[in-house]
Order: sequence, then structure tokens, then C-alpha cells
Amino acid sequence: MPRRDRLVLLGLTLLSVALATVQSVTGLSPDVLLAVPALLLVLPLLAGRYVGEDGLLRLAGRAVVRRRRSPSRLGARRRAPRMLPRGGRLIAAALAERAPPAAAAAR
Repeated sequence: MPRRDRLVLLGLTLLSVALATVQSVTGLSPDVLLAVPALLLVLPLLAGRYVGEDGLLRLAGRAVVRRRRSPSRLGARRRAPRMLPRGGRLIAAALAERAPPAAAAAR
């Protein structure tokens, strides 16, 4: 961890301890301490550092751009996607046992 980051973390630690001490000495509402986590997140951003940016840069370096394959032949036909029943049709397909008789359908 760079020295600058250590100093920022040390400063934030001292600030949070100072806020806790001021709250206990002066008798302020304990709700003041609820602001400490927000300060611990906002102050590094104001100092120009984003928490976890090194990890994000490492992850971005690993990303591989994949290209789509072109069809092997020009005019090659793609198979139509198979449509599966969903929703009400799924229930109907599950309950369907057989088609109506041909004679009943002709009437």
C-alpha cells in the first residue's frame, strides 16, 4: 500500500476516534457517530482516491474482448431459435394429453 494511502487511512482513523471522543466528552447525541461511516467513505473520494481502484484496474486488465464469429459461408442460414412455451402456454402444454378426434374437429 502506498504511503499516501496509509496516511489517508491513518487520518481517517484519527478523525473517527476524535469524533467519538468529542461525542462522549460533550454529551452530544449518539446519532453524531452515525456520520462516521459516511465520512470514512466520502473523505477518501475528496482526497482523490477511490476505494478499491487498484483491484478494479487489475480486473479491467484481465478482461478479454471476444469477437463474434462470422458465418463460414456467405448466405449461410441460421437455425431459427426454438421457442419454448412460457406462462399460460406452459400450463396448457403440461395439461394437454391428446388432440381432439378428427371427426369432432370436422363438424
